[in-house]
Amino acid sequence: KTFSRRVTEAGVVSQAELDAIDKEVGALIERAVQEAKAAPLPQAADLTTDVYVSY
Repeated sequence: KTFSRRVTEAGVVSQAELDAIDKEVGALIERAVQEAKAAPLPQAADLTTDVYVSY
C-alpha cells in the first residue's frame, strides 16, 4: 500500500490505473494456476531430470 500511495500522491499513476494493473495481473495468475491444474502430472522418470546436484 505504501508504494501505491506514493506513486498516486506523486502523480505518477492514478488509482484507476493501479486497479487495472492489479486486475490484469490477477487474471494472468488465475490463468497460470488453471493451466497448471489442468496439466498432466509428471512421470516418475521426470522427477529427477534437470535437478542440480553438487557432490
